[in-house]
Amino acid sequence: MTAPKKNLIYEAALSLVYESNDFSSIKVADIADRAGIGKGTVYEYFQSKEQVIGEALLYMWEQALESFALFLEENEGFKEAYYGFLRNFKMQLGKNRHIYKLLTMNPASFSVPAAIEAFKFRFEEMREKYFALLEKLAARSVSEGIIKDFPSRFDWQTAILSSLTCIYIHQHFPDESPGEEAVLDKAYAVYVKLLGD
Repeated sequence: MTAPKKNLIYEAALSLVYESNDFSSIKVADIADRAGIGKGTVYEYFQSKEQVIGEALLYMWEQALESFALFLEENEGFKEAYYGFLRNFKMQLGKNRHIYKLLTMNPASFSVPAAIEAFKFRFEEMREKYFALLEKLAARSVSEGIIKDFPSRFDWQTAILSSLTCIYIHQHFPDESPGEEAVLDKAYAVYVKLLGD
């Protein structure tokens, strides 16, 4: 399969995942229709819709990792980079809300996580690349003197996840949260406060 056609199938599958509350309702025919190709073409390269969705998720995360790595290279200051990271998380959370249900094994999509299991090694590899990028971001906070000593992996992961919780709460309870910029400020402050002396 040519890369453009494969990417077209991935994009079609992801667009359906973004829209659907019930992954079991997505059919190979839906993916083919969205991609503008025949159903048989999808089956030439994939055994099931679960495989298509699993590989499409890998494709999405690979694209996200490449973008994040490029973003870190282009933004030298920690605060600017961290705010960009938070904004991206907020955007991804809004765009991919159904994917979080999939990854937490919503009973309606039980067969999809089973397909994801087949890609476990690649997911683990991407997770480690993601953590390496986050560690690079954390190191930048130390080199700029925002954080005194380089924190342990557990500590910087806890600080980052705690600050992401601010974004998560804002997304799910916007009426009970301050404005978007205030939430970003609070999320940044959580990171600094948890790791500062």
